[in-house]
Amino acid sequence: MSESIRLRFHGDEEGKLPLPKQCSIAISSCETPEICQAVAAVMEQILYALALFGLDLRALDGITLSRDCRTDGAALQSIPEGQVPLEMTDRPDTMEMGRTVAVWREKELRFHIVLRAGIGLMTLSPEKEQQALAYACIAHEAAHVDHEGHLYRTFPGIYGRPLECGDRSRQTFLKAMDVWSEYAACRSSATFRPEAVEEFEGLFCRVLEESLTACKERIAAYRRDQKTLQVFMDIQQLFGDVFIHAGYFLGHLDGLELTLEGHAPHASTLLRQHPQIEALVIRLRRVLHELWLGEYGWKSIEVFAPIYDLICEMMALHGLAFARHNDEWHMVVL
Repeated sequence: MSESIRLRFHGDEEGKLPLPKQCSIAISSCETPEICQAVAAVMEQILYALALFGLDLRALDGITLSRDCRTDGAALQSIPEGQVPLEMTDRPDTMEMGRTVAVWREKELRFHIVLRAGIGLMTLSPEKEQQALAYACIAHEAAHVDHEGHLYRTFPGIYGRPLECGDRSRQTFLKAMDVWSEYAACRSSATFRPEAVEEFEGLFCRVLEESLTACKERIAAYRRDQKTLQVFMDIQQLFGDVFIHAGYFLGHLDGLELTLEGHAPHASTLLRQHPQIEALVIRLRRVLHELWLGEYGWKSIEVFAPIYDLICEMMALHGLAFARHNDEWHMVVL
């Protein structure tokens, strides 16, 4: 069965905590109405706790517990069939637990959390480890609501129209913004599950190592087939994903006030084997930290340009660069 339940925040507290005026949770795969109500009650308590923790949830549209986060997220955004939004490539060794999507409600942009259905039941689990994982997933997506809501209030003109990113590749600039988004969400929610830093360290290392091989394969394919458009898209996706995974990992490190050398031995060793990439990661961490400190003083989306430039430097290390002819961007081998 499937049920939509309105979350009711107490009137005497409304306005004191940064919670939405209206919010509901859509629950699928509930065995009984009682379980649905129990999940909704726990979710309500978690949102209260996250608001008390310091997350601004005024922009929260609602929560959907879903069997397929990607499909339900696209449906909420009204993405036409056949169009694929820019996002990270799926990995066989990971399972998506949730995502936060922007939705228009009349003339207001709000943010809807889509969670894997099992997360709801995990909040009721008697096993503390299961509960901790569920709370961490919810906290991470709630942190996206906080930071994306702030971004929208600061720059309302960047949503619902082509992004004005200057003389830059739009695809890579959007990746740069995603790097910040995941860093901020991870830094804000890291304390809910500190052990996750090891998981994100391992994932970052695997993605980085795979990218080094994949890039050589893409260049070889380009020289063989001359399919410039596909290589152009693939390379941006490849290195954009490396930086997004770095954002996850560095966000957890900074959220827990950990050092790369002392608390991430695998990543530290791998980066020392590639000193030029290590230098880029160190600079990326500094840029992201500066963005974090100045988030409430941003003047334009140019604040994301340093991340874009670092992604371009990563490409240049592999002998690749952007070139523009009239209004079209191309990838060239240096």
